[in-house]
Amino acid sequence: MEVKKRIFTLILSFMLLGSFIPARADIIGLTLDEAIDMALTYNLDLQAKRKELGVAKEDIKIANRLQNPRVVGNFLIGQVRLGNSSQVGLDVPVEFMKRGPRKKVAKAKYSIAQNKIREYEHDLKIDIMKAYFDVLYLKSIVSIMEDRKNLFEEMANVAKNKPVKSDNYNIELLQSDIRYKRMMIELNQAKANLLSAQFHLNKVINMEKTENMYDALETSLFSEDLSILSISLLPYEIIEKIAMKYSYSLRIAEYDIKRAEAEVSVAKSQRIPNFSVAGGYAWQATFRGDGNNWPGAFWGASMDIPMLYFYGPDVRKAGLILEKSKMDKASFENKLKIALKQDYNNFKYAKENMEYYREIMQESRDILEMSKQRYSQGKTTFLNLLIVENTHQQTLQEYLKAMGLYYSAYLNLMHNTGHDVLLQEEIF
Repeated sequence: MEVKKRIFTLILSFMLLGSFIPARADIIGLTLDEAIDMALTYNLDLQAKRKELGVAKEDIKIANRLQNPRVVGNFLIGQVRLGNSSQVGLDVPVEFMKRGPRKKVAKAKYSIAQNKIREYEHDLKIDIMKAYFDVLYLKSIVSIMEDRKNLFEEMANVAKNKPVKSDNYNIELLQSDIRYKRMMIELNQAKANLLSAQFHLNKVINMEKTENMYDALETSLFSEDLSILSISLLPYEIIEKIAMKYSYSLRIAEYDIKRAEAEVSVAKSQRIPNFSVAGGYAWQATFRGDGNNWPGAFWGASMDIPMLYFYGPDVRKAGLILEKSKMDKASFENKLKIALKQDYNNFKYAKENMEYYREIMQESRDILEMSKQRYSQGKTTFLNLLIVENTHQQTLQEYLKAMGLYYSAYLNLMHNTGHDVLLQEEIF
């Protein structure tokens, strides 16, 4: 009986433990294009943002609305109703030259919302490209650290295999061991940073279902024929023309001017008097007098006159907002051209530096390989080999930094132009 209780307790413990252990997520490698398509289709923030377009569309209908009629009437009570009529009917407000300006404002806001969503989609694509590049960047760091770990492990073995009575045997043995362990610490930190970048990529994709862990398909930035680094930009003059045509921020500024112009018309339209037309049925509850008690009808009209307040402040305010919108657009256009030149030059020089670093890297690898052989043969010291290795690592880090500047400048150009200038498509 005691044995059965123990077996039952053991089974129950395994079942409870299993319920608290999270399911292992499958890691799925994605190309950059696949990651972008997935985000543009499933990103929750983007789906919420697209609802704003529906709101703006309904605002057009709201702006074009007709005024609802009002039920009006008077019902006489007491002696006054003798010989007088009670009335009930409708009062219909009539607007003149007001719905049109309101509708123009709503349509301009709709166009602004439309371009803001497209800008959001474009920026989301850029965020995916940045997050994807960061994963590859940190994969490259891990790859470098793995190579260093293997090198220091090899150096530690060489130090151990030297004759015990050789010069500096104990010092080199301790130095190589310390360097190897420090390398393991740096490698673990690099792996942690990589995992954080992979989580960030999934956060940017932002899918509702999170059972899978998405990762960059490529292994590192050192991979051959890496498409995200094969970028050939057009001449600057063409880039500027693309920006003037496709920049979402510039288009939003243009529609904001149209909105402000329509707001001026709305402000001026308030000076036009509003009319109300009323009509209905009239009757007498009790009739005293000569003749017959005939039921009848009534009609009336009213008008509000902008006499005490002529909406001057409203019109001036709308005019100032319009002037500000025009100045904001001119200022943005000027800053945009400067930013384009800055990003274009950053891209150009970073690309040139990358070519230099590619040549330096190969030479640095050759020097490191020769130094490793000399250390194995006892022709150089551990310290000399360490200096060569540190120089090689510095070269690799600088090469990756140049890649980062190169890609960052391209993404800035892509953001400012509002267009993927990598695409082989008809631009104009």
